[in-house]
Order: sequence, then C-alpha cells, then structure tokens
Amino acid sequence: MNDPRTIAASVVGAVDWQTEVSGFCRCPGESLHTHQNGKKDCRVNVDGAPTIHCFHSSCSMAVEAANRRLRRELGVSSWEIALPGGLVLRSGDILRTDGSVLQRHVTNGTNATDANERLVLETVRVNAERFRPELFELFHWPFAKIVEDSPLQVHQRDAEDQFRTWLRLWPAHCHVWIGDVFSSGKPEHKTNFRPIADWYQIGPAMGNYTCGSSFKPGSFQRSNANCNGTRFLVIESDTLAKEEVGAVFAYLNQRLHFNLHAIIDTAGKSLHGWFDAPRDKRIESRLKAVLTVFGCDPKLFTYSQPVRVPGAYRDGKLQRLVWLKS
Repeated sequence: MNDPRTIAASVVGAVDWQTEVSGFCRCPGESLHTHQNGKKDCRVNVDGAPTIHCFHSSCSMAVEAANRRLRRELGVSSWEIALPGGLVLRSGDILRTDGSVLQRHVTNGTNATDANERLVLETVRVNAERFRPELFELFHWPFAKIVEDSPLQVHQRDAEDQFRTWLRLWPAHCHVWIGDVFSSGKPEHKTNFRPIADWYQIGPAMGNYTCGSSFKPGSFQRSNANCNGTRFLVIESDTLAKEEVGAVFAYLNQRLHFNLHAIIDTAGKSLHGWFDAPRDKRIESRLKAVLTVFGCDPKLFTYSQPVRVPGAYRDGKLQRLVWLKS
C-alpha cells in the first residue's frame, strides 16, 4: 500500500515532516513570490482534505494547480499511515485497531473547508511566531511618539472632554454600555445601556468600562447575543510593554491596513487600540491567531468584553485618549 507522504513529495519535492501527516515544503509557485522566502512559508498536509498552503499570495494559481494534482493522485491511490495510539489513517479514514472507522474525512463540502482553514491557521501561527522579533524592531512605536503622532491632539483634555470626544467614534443610533464589570444582567442595569445622545448629556460617571460593541435597544445584559453589529476590535496586552503593543498597532494599521480609530491609555500598564472589526469571519479568525502569537489578550476578542472607557478615573489616574484619528 502506498505512503501518501511519498505521493505528496512527488508533487512538491522534499518535505520536512513535522507530524505523521503535515510538513514544510518548497512552494510550487516559489518563483512567483514577491517577498523574501522563509523555510516555513509553505506547508503540505495529507490528512482530511489534502492541501498545500503557502503564506504568500502571489503564487495562488500555482498552488491551486498543485493542490488539484495532489488530491487527484491521493484520490486514486490506496494508502495508509500509522498514527499514535494504535490508529491508522487509511485513504482518508481514521481506523481503530479492529479496523472499524473512527472518523471519516471527505474531500469536499464543509469538512474539507474546515480542514483547509485549520491548516491555514496553523501556517499563520507559525509565520507569526517567526516574524514576532522582527515586528518589534520594524514597527517600533514608543508611547511618546504615539502621543506626538496623534492626528488630533487630545491627551491634554479634561475628563468630560475626553469622554465626549470618544463618543464621536460611534454612529448616532448606537446604544452603548458603560458601567462597572458587574453592571449587567438585571433589569435595573438598563440605565447602563443608553443611546449616544443620552451619554452626551450624562457623562462618564456610570463606571470605568465600556465595550467594543453597541447593543440592541432595551438590553440590560452585556452579552454577544445582545450586540447589534456595530463594533470595534479592541486590542491590548497584559504582557507587552507599551512600546511593544504600539508596534502591534502600527503593524496592523500600516502593513495590514486595518483602520485604527483611537488608542486609550488605561491609567495602568496597558494601551487599548480601537480598530474596525473585520467583516469576514475567516480574516477575523486569522487576525486573532496572529495577535495571540504576538502576545495580545484573547479575552478582548469577545465583543461584549469590558474595556476601559476614557474620561473615567482609575485609582486617581485618568483613563484617556492619547491617539485619535481625525
């Protein structure tokens, strides 16, 4: 019986196998790359939907052609690989030692799509780990420079002005939550969920926190189910220094062209960057994979997660906007 790894190698050349079913290889379209090549830029996987994935995009047509060939050749061959735990991967099925099918894989439909996306995410994470040291050097953005570079100078404004300036980020129809962490879940908490126009009148005294998403009218519980679709992706890190998370903000804004609206000094050790939330779920999941590798806090990827609101005080220090898009 054939070994699928031998078949894969006949398509892509030598493979540096990292597991029984996945390894790094030379991209079939390497000559088309417009950026420097890395040893881990391209990966081939023979499990699930057999797939070659390259981190570069300029080679997509060559990779697509190689994928068709890989799947065609694996589809007409009988093959098997011994897996850990006494299991066997045979022509796409995972078998128990008694020969019964434990898991059946298909090469089209939802399962294939999911398998391909898992492979993409794994490759994205590997490349993000490789790029991480270079990130902090190439996109160095220290705190003083962030303040200096702000298109609108807001760091000297008082608490009320800070708060009302931040409100301008939101469309007028939005209902925004402001409160303390536990100001949610009971009918009396409806007062923490107000239209933007109401917050202009009240000010920030309701609490130290808000969310990167607006909520449905009438909400009294801060949950993803009550979010109404208007949202920001708020990025922060509990482990990175301010200048390091500044580099992450600069990378997202300058290299990946995610729209940066504001940066907030939380009056603690961290900064919060407010970006447009990706509309495409696949792009969003890949971005989150990269940010986690960089050291950003994955809790903030939940759109109903509390984040610091400017214009409120934390242990006597003002939470404030330090960078604001004009």
